[in-house]
Amino acid sequence: MRKANAVIAALILVLFIIHGLLGAFQLTGAGAAPSVMRGLSYVMMLLIFLHAAIGIKYTADSVRVARKTGAPYFRENRLFWARRLSGFAIFLFLGLHVTAFSYSAEGALRLHAFDGFRLAAQLLLLISVAVHVITNVRPVLISFGIRKLKPRAADILFVLSVLLIIMGCSFLIYFFRWNAA
Repeated sequence: MRKANAVIAALILVLFIIHGLLGAFQLTGAGAAPSVMRGLSYVMMLLIFLHAAIGIKYTADSVRVARKTGAPYFRENRLFWARRLSGFAIFLFLGLHVTAFSYSAEGALRLHAFDGFRLAAQLLLLISVAVHVITNVRPVLISFGIRKLKPRAADILFVLSVLLIIMGCSFLIYFFRWNAA
């Protein structure tokens, strides 16, 4: 099941990058087809729920073993808990992301005012994704049989950092465009 979860995580990351870049174009006014974004979002959300369910199962198994042995080793397992907490944060901020960009009334798409709270929620989502990916790059690469981690991990993190900066800047541009009008 760990290999399947790694494949799901890789698919989520690819879809996240596509969604983030298309969304960046859309938020900055360069355009993207809303129907493509919607379909991509549904597929990604399904995969995220599946990934979260698997993560919850692994977390429950770990907690059960810690309770049974009486030795939780929380201090030694900080990275494990950072992965779980960042995933939980993504889940929370994802809800705010969906509500910020998918409100409809009377059969037409309407957007909520993109205020400081919504901007902060989107930036915190990006930070949560960054922490989650950074803490999980090594186990995902290992699960795919990639032994030499340093060159690939650094490249992946560099590209992801650039993409997250582009996405974050697009949220800022959208915020300033929305509030300038």
